[in-house]
Amino acid sequence: MIFPETIMSLEFSRSIVIPEGSTLSESDYFDFLDRAYRLMKAAGIYFAPEEGPDTVELAHIIPQVPETVIALYVGINDAVCNKGLVTSFLVRHGHSNVFAFDPQVYSGGEDVPSGTVDTRTVLSEFEPPNASWNPSWTYVVIEDPWRTPESIWREKGYIDMIAAKFEDFTLLSDERVASVCFFIDERAFDHPVNRGRIYLDDARRRGERSASEYGIPGLLRGETEGLVPVILHRGEKLYVATPDHSPCAHAWSALHPANRELPLVNENSAVPLDLIVAKPPANPAFARHLIPAHGSADMTTDMFFRGSMVCRRPLLEGGVKG
Repeated sequence: MIFPETIMSLEFSRSIVIPEGSTLSESDYFDFLDRAYRLMKAAGIYFAPEEGPDTVELAHIIPQVPETVIALYVGINDAVCNKGLVTSFLVRHGHSNVFAFDPQVYSGGEDVPSGTVDTRTVLSEFEPPNASWNPSWTYVVIEDPWRTPESIWREKGYIDMIAAKFEDFTLLSDERVASVCFFIDERAFDHPVNRGRIYLDDARRRGERSASEYGIPGLLRGETEGLVPVILHRGEKLYVATPDHSPCAHAWSALHPANRELPLVNENSAVPLDLIVAKPPANPAFARHLIPAHGSADMTTDMFFRGSMVCRRPLLEGGVKG
């Protein structure tokens, strides 16, 4: 059940502006947030005693799809991030390194380095990671597999790169009451981290047997096509990364008829250190006062399968910006 029956509500000091296209009411959103807060609180690893539900961020990724409401508790959000996530359906997306270029060399749109695409054409509400990154610069992501970060760095007009984070998911819920089927790019299993997790063989077999039992919202048919289903047990982890730092598409569904509550998934994420060390210094002609991207830079690096439908701004901001 996506929105459980109303329970005794916690006190909330914030108001929600319902996003365009949503069929949910303010009470629906607060019921969801109430439920998510209680699940996170029970986990015992997120909230300090003085922290209440106002520290939780609430977003609705695709407002036309009720199941894509998500609650996030963000503990830290810098070079390393830690988050607690509650949602019935995590929409398909990947994390892409973003490269900034001099607009006098590449003006954007169709005028971008070969094998790349202008982020503004594929990412709803794209914005640079902070105010020191000029919004008039041309920002691109790699589109063709033959392009590598190293080859982009050598392009004329290159300014700097915003590195995309990799993620490590841990299922914290008891799978007997909140089972989740993760869907992920098969290349993730070539990463040494996942190769070292022998339990993922069984998790993949469970996914192959039972993925069809997990629902996909009607407006999102095809969202998981081509991805490998993985069903984790409590405490098991799934590393969301590819060996070559290219985007690793992933999603999940907890829309199962036997589920009695929403799932809780922990996310640890960080920038890939080897890529950060390898990248050249920012172009000093443009980047004299450039502040590196802090936090997860989701508004810059998240690339969604249905980018034109995505509402990227939170309905409620949490204690730490996520």
